[in-house]
Amino acid sequence: MMKKLSYLILPLLFACNASEPDVDNPYDNQAVGQEHEKVKGDDKDIDANSIQGLHKNIFKPTCANSGCHDGNFEPDFRTIESSYNTLVNQAIIKNDENTPLTSRVVPGNSSGSMLVRRLEVDLNNNSGIMPLVTEPGSDWLSKKNEYIQNVKNWIDAGALDQFGNPPTTNDYPVELRGIVARVNGNLAPRAGTYKSMRVSGSASQVEIWIAYEDDNKTADQLTNVSVDLSIFANDFDSSHVVQATYESNPLVTKGYFGEDENFHHKVVVPLTDWNSGDVVWIRTRVSDGVNNSELPNDNSLFRAKEYATLMLL
Repeated sequence: MMKKLSYLILPLLFACNASEPDVDNPYDNQAVGQEHEKVKGDDKDIDANSIQGLHKNIFKPTCANSGCHDGNFEPDFRTIESSYNTLVNQAIIKNDENTPLTSRVVPGNSSGSMLVRRLEVDLNNNSGIMPLVTEPGSDWLSKKNEYIQNVKNWIDAGALDQFGNPPTTNDYPVELRGIVARVNGNLAPRAGTYKSMRVSGSASQVEIWIAYEDDNKTADQLTNVSVDLSIFANDFDSSHVVQATYESNPLVTKGYFGEDENFHHKVVVPLTDWNSGDVVWIRTRVSDGVNNSELPNDNSLFRAKEYATLMLL
């Protein structure tokens, strides 16, 4: 179950790495049309006033670096989903003694949201205005006012999720913690942290293992888990849907965040419909009984989509 730790924001909230370079797209040589889809990997068209834009421009490069909001304490800024789930309507641990607030993000009320308060006010005159530290090459100082306004715009517009929906419940969607592939008992290697899993085109089938985390349900309580596969990044149909099984003895290995995860859900996928040179995109579907989630999805950053791909060699 999702860990709820008792810290809101530590002093190094915005100590960060420089803006992440554009992602090289390894699929530019794929033909456009019925066989393959050319996909841009730079996410340049993302609205800066959306949760996706905030994650791309602020949360991921500035807040989720090692030792800060990288999953050790909340808010957790490693993914769009974790950022949203640990910000919107979430209780404050360290409050403003002079003007107490109720939540980290209050939809429709940026002035009443602790996220904005920490960017503009030295909380209790002993916390500093965030960020306290910026690393060389960071664009925070040059874009500070723009970025803070982006945060305010998102909150005042209702703090919509990545699908454009307003928050309606405190039961948050399932988070994808990792996808790995295994052939003949061996994990498929990746060319890089978020790159495709490389599988021999001569293999007859591949196991795909999935790790999830939810705020209210354990892995065995999640339902309707399945995997869709396609040679198109954003076009999936019912022809390649495989139902997952729950494995009580999980596969334990590194997940999306480089940490050991328990991969409890498994699908076995025949590879007879694809050929060497194909890139197969994976989309998982899962329900926690309240939220039906599709991970990754059309609104995910390219890095998350690329992470969930098989490259047949």
